[in-house]
Amino acid sequence: MTMVGELKQHVPVFVGSTFEDLKEYRRAVRDSLSQLEMFVRGMEYFGSKPGSPLDECLAVVASCKVYIGIFGMRYGSIPEGHDRSMTHLEYDEAQRCQLPSLIYIIDEDEQPVLPKYVDTGPGADALQSLKETLKKRHLVSTFTSPDDLARRVLHDVPEVLRSIGTKVDASLPGDEPTSFVDLLRKFTLLPKLFRARDVTIEFEQGQFHSVAADECEALRLETGATICGHMKLSTESPLFIYVYASGEIAEQVLDVPRGAHIRAVGSTVYGTSTEIEYGEDGAVDKIQEHSGVSLRGVTAVDRQESSQDSK
Repeated sequence: MTMVGELKQHVPVFVGSTFEDLKEYRRAVRDSLSQLEMFVRGMEYFGSKPGSPLDECLAVVASCKVYIGIFGMRYGSIPEGHDRSMTHLEYDEAQRCQLPSLIYIIDEDEQPVLPKYVDTGPGADALQSLKETLKKRHLVSTFTSPDDLARRVLHDVPEVLRSIGTKVDASLPGDEPTSFVDLLRKFTLLPKLFRARDVTIEFEQGQFHSVAADECEALRLETGATICGHMKLSTESPLFIYVYASGEIAEQVLDVPRGAHIRAVGSTVYGTSTEIEYGEDGAVDKIQEHSGVSLRGVTAVDRQESSQDSK
């Protein structure tokens, strides 16, 4: 017997974003939240209000229990008398109210955007600054299509519900304990189709090596600051996958003792590079495929196994 009905507390969640450029994405998020029986609040539902649009909007944000921020390629309109956009002010209000916040930023490398929905000049600068702030404060997820965003929201929201004391049954969509394993199995077979998916992985610390420039470029990772290892995941059946780490995360991973058990969050990545091979017919371009999980953070390290080995 399902317990999904226990979510009928109708937790109010505010969905913040610019509007015209992200209509389809907002609709997809709304549909996901409806599956979780949450009460969706956003600009679509304001109607006629006695106060100013900004005051009414911020009052709605403050009345919610969860904030979801969706950020594309527009900074948004700036209310009179302010130096920040409506979307930015919504985010600020959510942080002032200490609302649990889920942040999603469009994947600028994978998702095409119509030119009319791309800010330039001061708007672009303000948006870039805001995105940098979001990445420093939150564990940000990137998204491509509306369906991709909907799936991410459906997966992430149950954990937020638990954090605020809402009962969530394990049978909720996107909350299956084996979902990451199943996804990674599919990713190893069809990496192009299952790229840009958020995953949590567990593996035993092994040997890492530096990553060549062409591979970094193919996977959009930082050249000269990225490491990679072919790791066996901690699953019931053997599953090996390439694990990438860049910058500070790479340093953190390298500091973990050999043999320690690591739990980390990341995203599946896929790309191609061209290698020139010379044969009897001259130079031939050979396409090389690269795929794996790019780590965004290490959430736990169990050093017990490695410490026992040292005794």
